[in-house]
Amino acid sequence: MKIWQVLYNWWKGFRRLFRQFRSKTQPTFCSSFIQYWYCQNWSYDRWIEEYQMLQKIGINEIILQSIADTKLHYAVYPTKMEGYSSNSIDMLETALSAADSVGMNVRIGLGINDDWWSIDAYNQEWLDHETEINTVIVTEILTMYCRHRAFTGWYIPYEFHPLMALGNTQQLNLNRFFLKIAGAIKLNSTDTIMIAPFYNARLSEPVTLTLWAKIIRNVFKDTGIDIIALQDSIGVGFNSLEDLDEIYAYTKKASDEIGLILYAITETLEESGGENLPAPQPRISEQLSRESAYVRKFVAFSINHYQNGNEPTQVNNYEDYYRYYLSYQSK
Repeated sequence: MKIWQVLYNWWKGFRRLFRQFRSKTQPTFCSSFIQYWYCQNWSYDRWIEEYQMLQKIGINEIILQSIADTKLHYAVYPTKMEGYSSNSIDMLETALSAADSVGMNVRIGLGINDDWWSIDAYNQEWLDHETEINTVIVTEILTMYCRHRAFTGWYIPYEFHPLMALGNTQQLNLNRFFLKIAGAIKLNSTDTIMIAPFYNARLSEPVTLTLWAKIIRNVFKDTGIDIIALQDSIGVGFNSLEDLDEIYAYTKKASDEIGLILYAITETLEESGGENLPAPQPRISEQLSRESAYVRKFVAFSINHYQNGNEPTQVNNYEDYYRYYLSYQSK
């Protein structure tokens, strides 16, 4: 290795340690995602078990990643949208009622369409259609569930990556898309709105971090979104641990410039043989440590799916994180 590379790597490490020293963010999770396929038929008592499992490790918020499939016309609550079928159990009512009783917070994700990953952001007609559907979903959710104390936030599940917004027109279209959805929420709600973009360091040739920061500013400026929860994409292999400092530094600078709060979504999984498995705690600890210099809070993806104390095959992973969590409570 050339001497300049050694010096550069040393400087990056020193900078990370210096920022961590200054940071006041405790590197532990406050929130975790859960996907409806896993929990849509849970009883009230089963939700209580899940919440208590999370509260034991300091997590006070659960994020329902989405509540409707706008492509398959399906919802996990009794929607009145024409042509939609509904889950046999009102998942939202059950989850919120249980959360009310134990002091848990619930952030509700809206609808999502799997075509999002193949539709180009130049397709204004498609974006407008999804906007209209989600505006209806927002109205239904506010009408049916606003009485619940536990309902304390929103999540827009259209996760976006830089290749979706390379051009100025794409950035403008996405800005309008998110503005309209967030605007529908803000009309009758003061709760915060979260969104979760991700960067892929493997694509750094066409998408430099300078361009990524510009995309963040242009896509989210003045939309009404409050929180950018940046996925670290470690578990899926898009980024390495060594990439995290620069990715989060550039994203923080951009989010600060447009007045948004930056969270980290820390992936607690690892891919192995095409399967997602629980990641080892030392790797998760390193992710949290590196990201703590830049973010306000940490969201897990996902304690519920990979370190779940209620799942027999995941109990050891849960206990590993619990010991890690306790080590910070004694400091």
